[in-house]
Amino acid sequence: MDRAVLRSVIIGSVLVVSGVVAAQQAADANQVVRDIERNEFRFDDVHYKMKIKLVEGGSTTREIEFEVWAKGSDKMLIKITAPGEVAGTAILQLGPRTMYMYNPEDRSVRLIAASARAQGLLGTDYAAADASLMGISDGWTASLLESTAETHKIQVVPENDDVSPYSKIVIWYDRAREKATKMEYYLDGELAKTITRSDFVNENGYNDLTHVEVRNARADRVTDVRITDTEVNTGLADSLFTKRNLMLGD
Repeated sequence: MDRAVLRSVIIGSVLVVSGVVAAQQAADANQVVRDIERNEFRFDDVHYKMKIKLVEGGSTTREIEFEVWAKGSDKMLIKITAPGEVAGTAILQLGPRTMYMYNPEDRSVRLIAASARAQGLLGTDYAAADASLMGISDGWTASLLESTAETHKIQVVPENDDVSPYSKIVIWYDRAREKATKMEYYLDGELAKTITRSDFVNENGYNDLTHVEVRNARADRVTDVRITDTEVNTGLADSLFTKRNLMLGD
């Protein structure tokens, strides 16, 4: 075999192997995404309370309380319970791309535009779109950045602006805990915020999340979220997650 033929065979073999590796990596990335979604919501429904504290420059500037109901992988209702001037405001999420807001002042319901879904709640950096990673297998392109015995590091990029306001999300998935424990959210290609999840408890037979920290990458600002009173599989009715129920404001 002459050198030219041998070189062609070698190059061809390298390309074939590279293609196989790339295909395996793509399959692994998609499997990790499916694992993230499956383990994000392992119960039929959940109800819990949240307390959010905004810390700017080391000082607490705002505290907000919420009540949250979620069912399946596509229904979530968030109601503000304190402070009084914003109590009654509610957000209804139906699937990863449809979100409505109820304003108790004029009892109006409006559709939240895709570009606004990354906006933090009441001046904080915690957005309703950040509450769950459900939906990242539909309309997103996944790639596996790193895989160790402890952690998968995955990147998901939306196919267009309608899928998500974020330009990409980088996710650290704890393989033993079977939970995403850290996420970096990018806007226009630049890091906007880092979310860290911690203090998991197993009171309901699941790894219930009790603490979320949102660190703004562009300002000296941290949003601290505490989750309490978690109840799962209580039989929440589908009628709770409707625009009609949202307009009732109860």
